[in-house]
Amino acid sequence: MTRPDYPALLRADTDRLLDVIDGRFDGPVPTCPGWSVERLVGHVGRVHRRAATWLATGGGSSEIETPPAPEHLADWVRRGLDDLLAAQRAVDPERTVETWDGPRHSAFWMRRMAIETALHRVDAELAVGHATPIDTALALDGVDELFEVIVPHRGTGDLHRGGQTIHLHATDPGVGAGAGEWLLTLGADAVTVDHAHAKGDVAVRGSASDLLLLLWNRVDSAGFEVFGDRAILERWRSAVTV
Repeated sequence: MTRPDYPALLRADTDRLLDVIDGRFDGPVPTCPGWSVERLVGHVGRVHRRAATWLATGGGSSEIETPPAPEHLADWVRRGLDDLLAAQRAVDPERTVETWDGPRHSAFWMRRMAIETALHRVDAELAVGHATPIDTALALDGVDELFEVIVPHRGTGDLHRGGQTIHLHATDPGVGAGAGEWLLTLGADAVTVDHAHAKGDVAVRGSASDLLLLLWNRVDSAGFEVFGDRAILERWRSAVTV
């Protein structure tokens, strides 16, 4: 898989988010229940600043700047992104940095922010119209990150784990064998994930972007090819709410 160009994708998705809302801050965000568009945009500006603080100081800070009034919000978000990209450029690319998940490679924060921003760009699009796909390489990386970082850190809630298997298959043209396939085994002690072409108790086929949105609870399973025991997939989606 081609490594995603995190800074370029971060810039593009932030710009798209701000362009698509076009100053419409009052409406609700269906994929983030209870949030307004103004809160969504403010959240993006805050997480960019928080990531920049982690990179610059080696720790998170509760003293993150409060988002301004709506008429100044877009410029505030753009300044926060500039600060994040500057903080990343100042870090040795081979350095280990601190994160909320312990020491990680310095690319952790740009990967996390690129994926988070792409997801919230989709949230913004769905709030005002129709979503456009997430970059394929970033979406594949986002599914990997979910299983490598997010699920181990947050757990699987009350999901029943009795050895069931879920196979996910990204159908995008040009995705190499194995790179776009994941076999989840819901073991009693842990969820294990392998890049493998295999038969699961339930199999789900869709684009990498759609699979990422499904796993992050932005879309339901209705538009996917699903084979086998769909109930296993729905139990995962109900328990693993990210």
